[in-house]
Parts: sequence; C-alpha cells; structure tokens
Amino acid sequence: MLSAPLAVAILAIAFLYWIGRVIVNYLQYERTRKELGCPQLPSYPSRDWVLGTDYVRAMVRALKENRFLEFQKETYFARRSKVWKANFLGNRMIYSSEPDNMKAMSTSHKDCFAVEPIRIANGAITPFTGRGPYFERAAFSNLGRLEGHVERLISKIPTDGSTVDMQPLFQRWFLDTSTDFLFGETVNCLDHPERDWPSKDMVRIMAGLRLRLQLSSFLFLHRDKEWFAACKRVHGFLEGYIDKAYQQLGEEQNTEKPALDVNGEPRSDFLWTIARHVPNKLELRTQLTGVWIPSNETTSILMSNTLFALARHPEVVAKLRKEVLEYGDKPLTFEGLRSLNYMRYVVNESHRVYPVSLQTVRACVKDTALPTGGGKDGKQPIFCAKGDIVHCNRYLMHRDPDLWGSDAEEFRPERWEKARPMWNFVPFGGGPRICPAHVMVDTECSYTIFKILQRFKAIEARDDEPYTAVMRVGPSSKNGCRVAFVPA
Repeated sequence: MLSAPLAVAILAIAFLYWIGRVIVNYLQYERTRKELGCPQLPSYPSRDWVLGTDYVRAMVRALKENRFLEFQKETYFARRSKVWKANFLGNRMIYSSEPDNMKAMSTSHKDCFAVEPIRIANGAITPFTGRGPYFERAAFSNLGRLEGHVERLISKIPTDGSTVDMQPLFQRWFLDTSTDFLFGETVNCLDHPERDWPSKDMVRIMAGLRLRLQLSSFLFLHRDKEWFAACKRVHGFLEGYIDKAYQQLGEEQNTEKPALDVNGEPRSDFLWTIARHVPNKLELRTQLTGVWIPSNETTSILMSNTLFALARHPEVVAKLRKEVLEYGDKPLTFEGLRSLNYMRYVVNESHRVYPVSLQTVRACVKDTALPTGGGKDGKQPIFCAKGDIVHCNRYLMHRDPDLWGSDAEEFRPERWEKARPMWNFVPFGGGPRICPAHVMVDTECSYTIFKILQRFKAIEARDDEPYTAVMRVGPSSKNGCRVAFVPA
C-alpha cells in the first residue's frame, strides 16, 4: 500500500501534468486560431472553467422544465451573437445559427467534420443501433402502401364534433406504417392499441439516446437499467421478423418458390430486400434500427404539429382544402402530391415554426475555419479545433428575423410563394449526410393531410395551450394535439 506522502506526491505530479496539458492545448489553440485569422468567440460565462457544470445544470434545468427551445433563444441572445462557445463537461462546444456555417460544414468543409466520433466511436448509440442504410426512391414513392393505414386512421376520428387528441393516434399510425414498410406486415395497433408497446419503448430509447449523446466523455455515468431493458425488448421485437425472413430465405432456396407476404404476394418489403444481402443477424438488425431511428416519430410529430397549426388558422385550412378538392378524383400519386404547391407551403411552414429536429451536430476532426459569425460585425471566420463539437442550430435559423422577416415567429404558409430557401431552411440537414428519411416523412404527412381534408371541411382547436416542446432526441408537443373535426 502506498504511504500517504507518496500518494500525495503522485496526485501532485498528476495535477501538474494536467495543468501543463491545459496550458499547452490553450497555447496551441490560440496559435492556430490566429494563423487562420479568426477572432475570439463570445463564451458562456461559466464559473466552472474545468467542466462547465453551471452551463450543464442550466441546460438540464431547461430540459426538466420543458423550456429547452426558450433556453436556446436565451443563450444566443445573451451572447449577442449568432456564434458562441461553451464548456460542456470539459468539451468545447461551438454553437452557430448562421446558414453559411451550416452549408460549409455539410459541403465544402465536410471532410473536417464527422458524426461517428459522437455517435458510434464513443459508444453513445451502439447499444441500440449503428450506421443506417440508404433509402431507395421506391421506399417513399409508392403511396399505395399508405392507403389502408390512412383509412383506419380516419375511421378513428370522431364525426360528432367531439375532441380527439391526434398525437397518440399518429404515433400508433406510424408504428403500423413503419412495420408494414419494414417487414411487409403491420402490427395494426390503430385497431389494437395494446400492441403499441414498441412505440412506448422507442420513446424511452430516444430520450436515453439524447442523454447519452450529451454526456460525451462522461458516457460511463449512464446506467439506466430501464433504458437498456427497452433496447433489449425492441431488439427482440425486430429479431422475430429477422428470424422469419431468414427462415423464408432458406425455404425459398430449397423449394425454388418465392416467399409470400401476409397478403399472398411475393415479398418485397425492406427487410426482405436487404436480408438477401446481409447474412449476419446483428448487422441486419443494425440496418433496421438505422431506418427506424431517422424516421421514428418524425412523421407522427410533423403530422401532429401541422394539424396543431391548421387548427389555429382556419383560413389556411380553407385554402388548403380548396387545393385538395381541385385535385379531383385523380389517383393520388407521388408526382401528383408534389404538384400541390400550397400543401408544400403548409408542410414547409410547419417544419419552420414547429421543428421535428433542432440541430445538426458534428465533431471537428481537423483544424479548420467556418466562414462567418466571428468578430464584432459577425462577418469574420470562426475557428474550429480538432475535437470541438459544432452545433448548427436549425431551430433558430428558421426563426431568424434577418432571414425570414419581422413575422418569423408566425405560421404563414404564404411566405413560401416568394421564399427561395437555400441553406436558411434545412429541416433535415443538408449535403451528403442529409436525413435519409426526409422525403418519406414529408410525403407521408402530405398524403395523410390530403386524405383528412377530403373528408372534413374544418379543424377546430380544443385547447388554448401554446406549443410546448418536450425533448427526446427531437422535440414533440407536451400537450398533444387536441382538436375537433367538422365533416364535409
């Protein structure tokens, strides 16, 4: 056993070594920053300069009080800058709401940034998932797969003017459509609500993933047994379908007869398509979770948010329904849906005002400079050092009066008649790493709203609560979407 004096000496040497590393890193940071011609960034005024725990506590408090969106505004406003930095558990975070920085990080400077160090390399998401696959156009352009699910959804809407919370219905609808798309058979929890347990587990999983992503180098502190249990249950749920697919593949090879889905048709679902090429069960499960996470709840949240906005703007409902009726009885195809301009305006405006995702976050893997946000005029480049975590805040970008005018906080779809968004509107990110499910999400939302407005001529808000976000990986409405429908 070490003597007390020796133990003290070792601790003193370790402390001096750590101090030396801090000084060397600071000097190196400052030298490179000046070489790249980047001014100092405003900083969060943390009293704890080692771990920034006061900033962490402020963020955690905002999350617990369901005012994380307001916290975003407040921290940016207090810095009086669209770009600033903070110490978060010993990691330097750079926050930006400048479109040009988002563009550079996603395109011209993309080799200097990566997502793997903060998601996969540190193990933040690997207990549940890994890298996701590529989406083919056929995954979202076949609207026929939605028809039966939307009909069941509409059958749950009261026609007597009574109040209904659409948010849980949309969540169950998403589980039905996603299992149909992924596995070729639906759990049909719209008709059987007791089957929606995977959705409830995914809520816990998504909340846990957000926490794990934030913990960064302190990931070892996450010991939530219920979270790991939820991951295990969802893995088991997916593996049941995987085992069935592998069994059918073996039978198909032995009999030379095509495997059939629940409707007696040759299987063509997502799982069946990739199972042919992925013989490893764990890798196949990772592929499935990689699809489920990008779209999980995103579609149902977008649909709920859009309906929330429509219920508070009857003039928008009337205008949108006019466009729906003018489309007539033609088959509703992917191309036909894309031709509905006002529908696109409404969905875009829902994305802009009520976000389904807040930020694009990347780890800097090579010293570089993003183009703007530094200096007193906010026009100078900003330095990003290797190891920095850069957050491009899409929520604030989408509500910036400098980009959208003095009514940026208002829901007004007509602004899209003249808006020509580039990198100031990126609800799913941009560049090569844009969310793979982005077209599917918008398509499913537009299709469902179209079908609802064919049956109902008005939507009434049945609560006076403002939009309040509760955070999982992204925000969703704390108060749901309580509305009533007026049949046509």
